[in-house]
Amino acid sequence: MASQPLRILVALDFSSEAGRALRTARDLARRTSAELTILHVRPVSDIRAAIQEGRDDLLKGTTAALRSALEEHFAGRFTALARQRERPLLLRGKPGLEICREARRGGYNLIVMGSRGRGRVASALLGSTAQEVLSQSRVSVLVAR
Repeated sequence: MASQPLRILVALDFSSEAGRALRTARDLARRTSAELTILHVRPVSDIRAAIQEGRDDLLKGTTAALRSALEEHFAGRFTALARQRERPLLLRGKPGLEICREARRGGYNLIVMGSRGRGRVASALLGSTAQEVLSQSRVSVLVAR
């Protein structure tokens, strides 16, 4: 009976801490022949997503234009980031909740994430999303420092 390959979910917010988490996950995937999925959870609100991404310029058009421009924006970020055989995944919602849901739904063995991202710092040690995932996830979590 052949064992299933390790499946790693890397949660990114495109910060430098998330970049270190991605490098850690890639190294682990290379050494273990794991499958790697790169996840970003964006806000539900298109306006909030544009502001969070530093793309205030997108707010001048229509709602439909904003949605289309954001789709292009995130596709471009993933194209620049994801390597061959890495699966990019963009979800909308609350990051901690969506990371845990996807980890369960997708049958992942491990979540890799940075210790702090771009959001407000909820603690001196860990960002609020990392804390939430650590406390709520049924899947093992590796926090890259």
